[in-house]
Amino acid sequence: MPNGFAAPLLTLALAEISDFAQIIQQSARQIGVDINLTVETSSKYYGQAVFGQSDWLDGEMSLVNYGARAVPNIFLQAPLQSINATTGQGSWNAARFSNPTYNQLSKDFVATPDLTTQRRLAGQIERLLLDETPVIYAYFYDWLVATQKNITGVYPAITGLFLWNAAKT
Repeated sequence: MPNGFAAPLLTLALAEISDFAQIIQQSARQIGVDINLTVETSSKYYGQAVFGQSDWLDGEMSLVNYGARAVPNIFLQAPLQSINATTGQGSWNAARFSNPTYNQLSKDFVATPDLTTQRRLAGQIERLLLDETPVIYAYFYDWLVATQKNITGVYPAITGLFLWNAAKT
């Protein structure tokens, strides 16, 4: 597109997300893309978190953060599998990505206990997603938890800290 183009980008005011959206907007401008940025409150952006009632899911292009997950299933299913209201698959699929091959690969990956097979399937999933690019995971959080040897009952987890009878010994 020699004359560039314009595109909307919708996001929420949360942590670094709106700053990151501005970096994307400035970077896109350098290649002739005019991003019309809208930053909303979390409650307006997420709405009811279902299609037809969520700016996040209904926007033409949206930017959202994904918290860490203990297993890849959330990343493979909710935002990328074809939307199916009956099964709940694709419930976060804002890109409306629909690829039967991907659907099968992701289901096979989740169902496979064999690490060798998971690696093979992960490679196929990666190549498919790189080719079609329905979503971009721009970065991942690096979770660090600090404690001391004389503190007990503090258990770091992907989603934060669990305190189970925490005490200083």
